[in-house]
Amino acid sequence: MSLSRRAALGASAAVLASAAVAAADAHQPAAPDDPLAVPTTPLARRATELIDAELPAHLRNHSVRGFLFARAVAAARGMRPGHDYDEELMYLISALHDIGLAEIANGSQRFEFDGADYAAEFLERNGVTDERVDVVWDAIAWHTTGFGDSPVHRRRRRPEMWITVEGIGIDVAGGPADLPPGLADRVHERYPRLGGSRALTEAIERQALADPRKAPPATLPGEIVHQRHPHLPYLTWDVILASSGWRD
Repeated sequence: MSLSRRAALGASAAVLASAAVAAADAHQPAAPDDPLAVPTTPLARRATELIDAELPAHLRNHSVRGFLFARAVAAARGMRPGHDYDEELMYLISALHDIGLAEIANGSQRFEFDGADYAAEFLERNGVTDERVDVVWDAIAWHTTGFGDSPVHRRRRRPEMWITVEGIGIDVAGGPADLPPGLADRVHERYPRLGGSRALTEAIERQALADPRKAPPATLPGEIVHQRHPHLPYLTWDVILASSGWRD
């Protein structure tokens, strides 16, 4: 049975209209009047489902708080979602930035790299193959290195990277004074800290103690282990130079 030309054109128009609506939805703010709302695009919902299933509650809450605080950071600078930054992309970075501490992504690299690799694979499995994969990987892999402080990085890279990392940093080492009045209390009511930064530190420490490859020198995991367990062997820079074949 064949469709009439009019019916075929109508069906095609409906498909195109649906695709246009879906594309537009992906760039709409989560809920401009609700400071606790998170993006609900299909991809964002899958990321939420992933962290709900795989992260312990304290890490899951930290990941969401990082996004909410990042959005406040952007607003304080006059930046608008959908105009100055992609809110969905920012949420993906924050939601997945500690997935390397979950068993599902626990490999032999430092948790930042394991998490970045898993996040990239998650995006690819969900049909994302453009530059967003690189943005998410870079932001997650380097989120403990301080890259966001570089003015050149801020000028030459996507804003979602430094905005999100700044929001995550506020949740770890900042405080209520870094946010609009009352926002921290509202966020914590819905997403309580449950041990906060110390619980995060202990999660990194447990992974690193179980597999020393995950705590190389001059990294956050390496420093946590070295400072909390100074009796354990630690690969210092001098040891690295001494083992070089150049004998400098």
